[in-house]
Amino acid sequence: MFKSIENRLLPIPDLPSIVSLFLFFTFLTTSIFALPKEGNDVKEWKLVKNDNEVKAYVEEGPINDVKSVMVETVVIANLAQLVSIIKDTDHHEDWVYMNAESDIVEIKDCCHWKYYGRTDVPWPATDRDCVVQTTLLQDPQDYSITITGHAISGFMDKKDDCVRITQSRSQWTLNPLGNNMVHVSFELKADIGGNIPNWLINMAIAKGPFKTMNGFKEIVESGRYEDAKLPFIEEYHY
Repeated sequence: MFKSIENRLLPIPDLPSIVSLFLFFTFLTTSIFALPKEGNDVKEWKLVKNDNEVKAYVEEGPINDVKSVMVETVVIANLAQLVSIIKDTDHHEDWVYMNAESDIVEIKDCCHWKYYGRTDVPWPATDRDCVVQTTLLQDPQDYSITITGHAISGFMDKKDDCVRITQSRSQWTLNPLGNNMVHVSFELKADIGGNIPNWLINMAIAKGPFKTMNGFKEIVESGRYEDAKLPFIEEYHY
């Protein structure tokens, strides 16, 4: 039992920054795109970047399909620290790539909340925003934590100066390794809206997640959250 990311085509040089915006919404919380489930739909991953002990992968598949992206690293921290960083929306601007606004807009309980995110996208594209339903689960057997979510519609009115993302899904996985080390991975897939072709999106899909995971790692190493305690999180002590 568990406890309970324009209506115009952009030039290629601008694409890495534009595509990276979808990372903002789905990276922190996570529609129609399903993440792999245990025992089926196993993805084949291609390593596309490996630097500063952070690795980024994209899903192997047809060029016209929007690919999934996954980033991973290992940090020295306890689980409460990592969950606290993810849930602290007031300070997402310190580490989330292209963060313009971030707010938890509804809290059901400690493990279920709704999140609003907005990314500041460079001209000539339009900012994107998203409302995401998020769920945190901890496995009582291995103490691993997953934070998943999906984009939702109808909770907040759309803003005239943003393109609302309505199709996205992502997942954090925090897997304790012992000796206060945690393997951190993040996978996402999203439709960022507008008329950007999928094959162009795939050219730059890993940039935002890679930069954000590096920012996450730096926040962990800063020690800002080292005293964090969360009563709903059980720590791994082996």
